Amino acid sequence: MIKFFRKIRQNILSEGKTGKYLKYAIGEIILVVIGILIAVAINDTYNNSKNEAKIKVILAQIQEDIIADLKDSERILRIYLRKDSTARHILNDRASIKNKFWELQPFEGDANFSVHREGYKRLMENLENLPEKYNGLLSKLNDMYVVTQEDIYNANDYLLTKSENSPFNRIYTNPEHAKHVINYFDTNEAKTYLLEDPFLKNRTIDYMQAFRNIVFTSNRFRVKATELYKQIDTLIGNNDSKLPRYLELHAIKIFIEPYLGNYTHFEGNKIKHDLSSLHFENNLMYYKTFRGKTYVYQYQDNYFFSVRGLLFRFYKNEKGQQLVEISDGIRGEILIKN
Repeated sequence: MIKFFRKIRQNILSEGKTGKYLKYAIGEIILVVIGILIAVAINDTYNNSKNEAKIKVILAQIQEDIIADLKDSERILRIYLRKDSTARHILNDRASIKNKFWELQPFEGDANFSVHREGYKRLMENLENLPEKYNGLLSKLNDMYVVTQEDIYNANDYLLTKSENSPFNRIYTNPEHAKHVINYFDTNEAKTYLLEDPFLKNRTIDYMQAFRNIVFTSNRFRVKATELYKQIDTLIGNNDSKLPRYLELHAIKIFIEPYLGNYTHFEGNKIKHDLSSLHFENNLMYYKTFRGKTYVYQYQDNYFFSVRGLLFRFYKNEKGQQLVEISDGIRGEILIKN
């Protein structure tokens, strides 16, 4: 090809046609420039393809991290559900020596919520390779792995202080404490000892308020992480990926249809004084008050939860009336559907 163009130049010069030669030279320069641009475009396309593939691998790792985190969030909610029942049993004077020893000590033990950040860190290290279409993920990732993470650390530390200090000074004021500890608080004498603790309710409330902070940060992370997981699927064109059913937050309308409608207070502590109605929108249930609406996410079967740690249990009484029990870890309220 080079010999071909050289021969053309020589022929033009031998003819002495300077103007024609200049036109040819300009044309040859244009062809060279076009060739360079094509080469650059091909190289850019290749590099972009490599970057895209690399980022997709990292995003897939973030999704794997999210699945692990959602399972841990599920664990936190499961523990909270059990402790909520136990705490309200104590606070409503329904506890007795017939209960298991752990049911008389809901304030024992912490429940550290953890978040995997490996995929997020890798993405931050490869921001220069991030295609523009993924830029919309950055604010959500930052909110999840930086802002929310700080709240998670604080909530974990706060609950730890409550669980560590749960015996307070009884260890030093009651010589029988060690004997009961050795017997795992499993004798009637030990259970009576626990029940006669004058600070039993106070400790329970103090601990459950701290635990509710863990639940709040865990639930908030869960909702955001679920949305992010699905957004990543959309961006990478993954139409077959699905969250495990037990990690899904969306309810099927036909299943919750009986729960929808207007409710009024029936019995118990008033938690939602202004709760007026439950609705369904975009595959999510929410309760509506004059203050606005708050989404209620499905946990399992007839149990639901809000981000801030409210628990909802829907059921029917012996008369066939539709009821919903709402709890906040300390108080319990039952509402009846109008």
